Amino acid sequence: MKAFSLILISLLAISFSFAGIIYVPKNVTASQLQTSDYPVVNQTQHSSGKKAGARKLFIKVFKKKISNIASFVKKSGEKSKVVAIILAIFLGRLGIHDFYLGNKRAGFIKLGIYIVAMILYISGYIAVYTEVVDFPITLLIGAALLLILGIWSIVDAIRIGTGKYQPVDGYFRD
Repeated sequence: MKAFSLILISLLAISFSFAGIIYVPKNVTASQLQTSDYPVVNQTQHSSGKKAGARKLFIKVFKKKISNIASFVKKSGEKSKVVAIILAIFLGRLGIHDFYLGNKRAGFIKLGIYIVAMILYISGYIAVYTEVVDFPITLLIGAALLLILGIWSIVDAIRIGTGKYQPVDGYFRD
């Protein structure tokens, strides 16, 4: 989760760097800049002596914006119980609620079982539709796996609602 957060911050930083140059007016000091989130744009500043000061102020602004983004990402450890229950009910067969709660292993297991179940179910359905086989064992196995995943996701939704299934890297805020 931390690696994903760092990648996200890096991508945002790169996108901000291509967004344009932040020009700082001549009369703004570094202490005044710390109280304001948005610097005033002034494009008339082009002398080489003032560019060094503007670069320092730009770096301070950029560091402040990155630290604001980083503090938002740190708060992402707070998970919503309602969102987790809704994900478990509607997308629980795919294991999306497990990924949301930080339990990647269970999420990948459910996702893998779902993919195998859908392949078996579709291949069994095609075999029955084209009359290749009389008894569609792959269709039944796929349907059974989907039923098991559905029951598993409902059990997870109940566990989330009762508080027995907590996020791995955070806590529920509601």
